[in-house]
This record gives sequence, C-alpha cells and structure tokens, in this order.
Amino acid sequence: MRTTDTYTLNVSLGHLASRFSRVVLRRFNLVLAEQGLPITAEQYSLLVQLWECNGLPQGALAEKTAKDKTTMARLAAGLESRELIARLPSPEDARERLLYLTDKGKQLMDKATQLARGILDEAQQGITAADLEICREVLRRAYANLCK
Repeated sequence: MRTTDTYTLNVSLGHLASRFSRVVLRRFNLVLAEQGLPITAEQYSLLVQLWECNGLPQGALAEKTAKDKTTMARLAAGLESRELIARLPSPEDARERLLYLTDKGKQLMDKATQLARGILDEAQQGITAADLEICREVLRRAYANLCK
C-alpha cells in the first residue's frame, strides 16, 4: 500500500480538532461542576452566543451553535428553568422566541468565562501567538470549505 493511501490519525485535521475539542469540553465540564456552576460546556456555548449578542432568535442561535432545533429547545428550556435566560416572544412574530441573558445568567457567565479562559491558557502554553493565529485561520478555512 502506498503512503498516500494510508489514513493516519496523527495527521488528520478532523481527528486532531475533535480530540482537542473533547478534552477541552471534558475539562470544562469537570471544572464547572467543581465550582458548583449549574451548567455544562454545551449550555455555555449557547450562553456565550447570547453574551455576544443578547436577544437572538432561538432558530438563529441553533444555527450559530450548530445544534438542531430540538436540541436548542431542550438547552434553552433547561437554562430558562435555572433563570439564566429568558425566552420572550418576538415583537415581529409571536411564534418566534428571542433569548436573553438574565442578570443571574450574566453573573454566571463572568465566572464561567474566567474558568474557560484558564483552561485555554493552560492548553496554549508554549505555543506562540503567531502559531495560534495560523491554527485559527486553518480551522476557519476548513470549516468554510465544508459550509459552502
């Protein structure tokens, strides 16, 4: 078999990105639980989108987080029951729900974001800023190639 026909995990961008993502999410879930924060890394991904753009429609949030509508509805319901977000009808279309971070959600995000930054700082030790930017750009381009 020729080496060009061989699939090697250690050089697979998909495998490496997935492996890194899993270890970060596992660590983040552990740290969130240890600190008594009542969310998961998956819920954090929703909250961080609202942190950046409060009042997003639930459907748009599903697209931004690459979640299906059912999963998004489940995540939003759980966060709403903890009073971390509020789901309100859209003024333009009462069937559409807009999601907002509550004050309690904003306080939690301050703490959770500090924890996330700490994990990423640890992961990026010994990696130059230039190398990190190349990595980000490669991942953005690979993502864009698949989302055409």
